[in-house]
Amino acid sequence: MRAVESIATGLRWKRLRDPVTVIGPPDAVAREACWELGAATAANLVA
Repeated sequence: MRAVESIATGLRWKRLRDPVTVIGPPDAVAREACWELGAATAANLVA
């Protein structure tokens, strides 16, 4: 997580949403969080 944040900061990207971290097999809550993050990212790319 720290490495990704360092790269994003270096590229001057802004955080759209809180990061999603999944440890172990993803459950329904983790999949929903990933979907929401992807949808928010896609919406900002289109805008």
